[in-house]
Amino acid sequence: MYVVVAGETLLPVGGAARRPADPVQAVRELEAGQRPRWVWADTRESYPPLLERGVRVARCHDLALTEGLLLAHEGRYGEPRSARAAHARL
Repeated sequence: MYVVVAGETLLPVGGAARRPADPVQAVRELEAGQRPRWVWADTRESYPPLLERGVRVARCHDLALTEGLLLAHEGRYGEPRSARAAHARL
């Protein structure tokens, strides 16, 4: 599993963070070789640069979307739904 922080830092679970010179190429190589599960703060920000260069990922978790679903389940519509907002509610 890889966590993508701010679209630039790749953080493999259990490993050291890395900032590749070309993050899109790094995702392309990891996706082709390891088929990881990605964790993105918000797909609307993370995925377009990949799609523009022809990179698709097979599996990912979108923290903003997940937070939105959980808030909606509780009837808390309209609240901020980012990883940062979720952390602030802890």
